[in-house]
Amino acid sequence: MPEASFQPDWFSKPGDTLLTLMEQRELTSETLARKLGCERSVVQGLLSGAVAVDDDLAGELSKHVGGTPSFWRARQAKYLEALSRAARAVPEKNGSEWINLFPHRDIANYGWVDRNAKRDELIRAYLAYFGVSTPEEWRERYERSMRETAFRTSPTFSSKVGAISAWLRRGEIEAAAISCAAWHPERLRNSLQEIRVLTKAKSLAYFLPRVRKFCAEAGVAVVFVRAPSGCRASGATRFISRNKAMVILSFRYLSDDHFWFTFFHELGHLLLHKPSMTFVDGEPGISGELESEANSFAADVLIPPSRRDELMDLPARREQIIRYAYSVGVSAGIVVGQMQHHKVITPKQMNFLKRRFDWQDIQGALN
Repeated sequence: MPEASFQPDWFSKPGDTLLTLMEQRELTSETLARKLGCERSVVQGLLSGAVAVDDDLAGELSKHVGGTPSFWRARQAKYLEALSRAARAVPEKNGSEWINLFPHRDIANYGWVDRNAKRDELIRAYLAYFGVSTPEEWRERYERSMRETAFRTSPTFSSKVGAISAWLRRGEIEAAAISCAAWHPERLRNSLQEIRVLTKAKSLAYFLPRVRKFCAEAGVAVVFVRAPSGCRASGATRFISRNKAMVILSFRYLSDDHFWFTFFHELGHLLLHKPSMTFVDGEPGISGELESEANSFAADVLIPPSRRDELMDLPARREQIIRYAYSVGVSAGIVVGQMQHHKVITPKQMNFLKRRFDWQDIQGALN
């Protein structure tokens, strides 16, 4: 009697191999996209499994990262076979309940999963996206860990575990493709003042790459991921390996004061708290000492404690706010944000001094 063929219940997508080769060659998503002659979103899709390796891509990957075209075609075929087998093994009711957790319209529009996937293909699409073989594995990796996660309290908004996990997963995919030195907390701490100078810059194309560079040199991959509906997170921090941390920023309010405070808040978590913890800030959940410490850290980086009394006495006048901001070395918008936070002025006052961003410019600054 012939021996039955072995059919593993796990699968690995071509993007996993691609990521390894990118790391060996120190290729970022942006650099590889230029070599392949495609958008960065195509490379991200290859890494996440949303984009299939066709004949053209097989040839380009062979040319620029290694392997033969036939290797890449076979890699894709075997992956699809294993993925389809895993999807078929998910009971229909369980699968439907699982995919209903995710804000699919936004996830598809952002290109995180195949926009053209039909309803009966979505289980396969989400297994691929999360890199899991069953919904139970997803729950173990995301839902259970999120119950143990520290969140910054935000009573105004409610969120869904599906939306938050999709956002975190996108951050993991993008962070994995960023080349970083090994985690070096002292190097990060020593870079804080150089990073702080960037708060005065107006151009996203100027300060975002520099923020990434300073952090990567200290072992931190910084990614900017738009949050899907149901996810109200401003930022998140977690270690994705022993020597590599990830900071995700959502530009939730699209203003400079909120962006920079959230960014330094996340760095505070990295420098002050246990690497085993995940922090998702801006969501309902756990608050307390750890969040207070990260808030104080961010506030002290932005406004030196020795200048805090002056801030508390500032009037709601354009010239004096600008003069104070210049003297402490940050943008006027950050000063306004801190004045509002400390209730020196109301949330509606002086907002014209804040710089505003939009996602088209954010994405353009990263390409």
